[in-house]
Amino acid sequence: MQHWYRNEDNVVRLLGRAEFGAIVLIGKDVRHSTSNNGGLPTVSSSVRMLGRFPFIASLSHPNLVSYTEIIRSTTLEDAIILISEHYSSSIYTEIRAKNCIETEKIISISNDILSALDYLHSQLIVVGYFTADSLQLTSEKMTRLAQYGIYYISGGGEDIESFVASPWYLSPERLLLLMHGSKTAMRQGDIWAFGIILLEMSCTCLLSDLWNVEDFLNMIMSFVKSGFKSLLRPLLQEIHEKCPSIHINFDPNICSLVELMLSVESSARPSAKWLLTEFKKLKIDSSSSFDINIYSKYGIYSNGFGLSMNIDQLKARINREGEGYLQTQPLKEAFFLWKLSGSTVENILLNHGIIKANSPITTLPAIVTGDCFMFGNSSRRYDSIFDIFILPSINLRNRFSSISKDRFILNFDCTGITVDENKLSLFVKEKDIEYQARRMFVFRRLLAASTYKRQRLLQECKRDIAPFHRAFVWVSLLNISYDVNRQFEFVDTFTEHSADRQLMVDIPRCHQYDELMASPAAHRKLKRLLKFWLLSHKNYVYWQGLDSLTAPFLVLHFERLPFAYACLESFISLYLNDFFLKDNSSVIQEYLAVFNHIMAFVDAKLYTHLSKMDFSPELFAIPWFLTCFAHVLPLHKLFHVWDVVLLADSSFPLFIGLAVMEQLRPRLISSNFNDAILLFSDLPDLNMEHILLYSQSLYDSVPASCTYRKHSSKHVREVHSMKQLSVNDLKEYSCPRLSVVDLIRLINTSSVLIVDVRMANEFSRCSISGSINFPPIGDDDYLDAIRSALINAQILNHIIVFIDSQPGFRAKKVLVD
Repeated sequence: MQHWYRNEDNVVRLLGRAEFGAIVLIGKDVRHSTSNNGGLPTVSSSVRMLGRFPFIASLSHPNLVSYTEIIRSTTLEDAIILISEHYSSSIYTEIRAKNCIETEKIISISNDILSALDYLHSQLIVVGYFTADSLQLTSEKMTRLAQYGIYYISGGGEDIESFVASPWYLSPERLLLLMHGSKTAMRQGDIWAFGIILLEMSCTCLLSDLWNVEDFLNMIMSFVKSGFKSLLRPLLQEIHEKCPSIHINFDPNICSLVELMLSVESSARPSAKWLLTEFKKLKIDSSSSFDINIYSKYGIYSNGFGLSMNIDQLKARINREGEGYLQTQPLKEAFFLWKLSGSTVENILLNHGIIKANSPITTLPAIVTGDCFMFGNSSRRYDSIFDIFILPSINLRNRFSSISKDRFILNFDCTGITVDENKLSLFVKEKDIEYQARRMFVFRRLLAASTYKRQRLLQECKRDIAPFHRAFVWVSLLNISYDVNRQFEFVDTFTEHSADRQLMVDIPRCHQYDELMASPAAHRKLKRLLKFWLLSHKNYVYWQGLDSLTAPFLVLHFERLPFAYACLESFISLYLNDFFLKDNSSVIQEYLAVFNHIMAFVDAKLYTHLSKMDFSPELFAIPWFLTCFAHVLPLHKLFHVWDVVLLADSSFPLFIGLAVMEQLRPRLISSNFNDAILLFSDLPDLNMEHILLYSQSLYDSVPASCTYRKHSSKHVREVHSMKQLSVNDLKEYSCPRLSVVDLIRLINTSSVLIVDVRMANEFSRCSISGSINFPPIGDDDYLDAIRSALINAQILNHIIVFIDSQPGFRAKKVLVD
């Protein structure tokens, strides 16, 4: 029974009235840095930031905006773009508009933000960049903290040139650290920054409106040197002197708490947890409480209707239904659709001047030393600006409003997808916003009910799998249970292992074209996954390629390592049984022999050509099958291949191999040995959609028993009672074997020509009705006598079966000839 979703966050953030905001971070130029990575290139700052992003994106709290995606810039070197949920209203805009913030609202905001801070600090996240603009106000009377991921993603500010902080909210200790060249931020600094924001809310003025940066920082340092224990009262006095007309509305209870928050000694400042407890004791207006409707259980969404609505309000709400469908989309799904609706994020930022594309000649440094250290022309670099740019959503809203509402009325008893959609190519489907909106809607519902709708989930997967939901569709297809966390926690993956040396060599080279896999975070996680698997399977060893096999599951479950491991373990047990034994030669050789047999059955001409020049599968196919093509295909193609593999049994990779051979056939059929070696050493770009269609057709047409292997897992279409042969015996055959059950099926469909090569006396005692008895006698071309029957069978696309008694010498002779 499938219960994997119990272990996940059972609520999903909806788009609602939110927009999407973008922040550009410019990484440090590390090209001149000395490499200490075993001779490999130094990892760029942008790649390191990419590796940190999944953890921030995995954080979930009602009072935090959600991060949806990170994009590596193609215009600015080492720049990344952070995408997050965004609300245009904030404490900054409220103060700037001189809107008086009532005490009850201050208490409500404090409860929201302190709850978010307490959660972040419990996750060892320091906010670092904390301003009044970071406190965003939703339409549901909630406050959400934004920009909290900048400090963590930038590696504590070490991976970007800019200092991750606003000077108006710098705590005294961080200011002192900055004077000594350190960018370090601490949790107590977050408490200070929020104390400053509470002061600004109570005064309804921004400190940046009263002082310039230099004067303000000098004032703070003078207060510190004066020996004040808390800077609240000195600041209030200075504000009053600077602008006597300002009305300071400070509740005494809040004032005493802010005084603690603005303590000069960081150790004297209370924790977010303690402050949250104290603020909860203060009186708060119930109208400002948390509205649960902004969150919803998976698959069950609030429709926005309330019992208190009157008729006019209901009519107005119904009239906005077109936009309402978009508002009820999960936030991250909505951004996935946003990307399909028009321009790219980077193009929008370029058009609005947020980032600028300079000609290459203007970005050259003035001096480059022999060690490639670059100096001069500082204008070639940009500073990070932490302001949020709101991405336009008009295209998404227009495209979504044009989609028929019927597309989101789901009946699992109906197909719901037209024939025309099924005929679209996979590439077109994945770029079509209407198609993807519908598919994401279907899979979201099916995953929520996978325990009861598994068969329907399988049916939908046979059409295609929505890329957004691939991670948990695979979890369901691989029968992963909900207790994976418990299993993963009790194995020590940090102690030295015999495979460590090889892992150090392989991991930094594993799918490094992929930005996430190139990050140090991915290297650490991949090593942990591999060691966990090795420690959990003492009978297996590390073979090169296991790292590539693990990579797809790591990419899909980057912050859910227990799920990544469970998927890897299940995949190997189902499709690569015993491939990673210390002595796996018999397993590999049997697999290759069966592959050779099926190739002879499917394409005898190609098989004959390769056999004549002694070009065996051992020369090219071992990496294919040892890693189920993970070692030879890029991840974006591998995902599509495994989408199909997971719907079939353990024999399906054989047919993918045959489909690859079919696509290479025009070049192979006329090649010599050296040409063939060169071709497989550098495979050309393969049409994966054609390969998957062709492999599926072979899988459906070739009798299942033709792929029989004694070392296969139990994950087969059906169990065949066939004699187990040694590898040497298998190599003597030049075509696959057939089970009695499959032979009976072929006879019942009249789609087989049976040639019985036993001696006449054996044939007369017992034979199959309709079979031809033709024992091989002599060295002449004895097949001439039945050539017409063989040609007719080929024309009719009938299978030709040769029957012999044990040990089958005559059949082998006929097949070789």
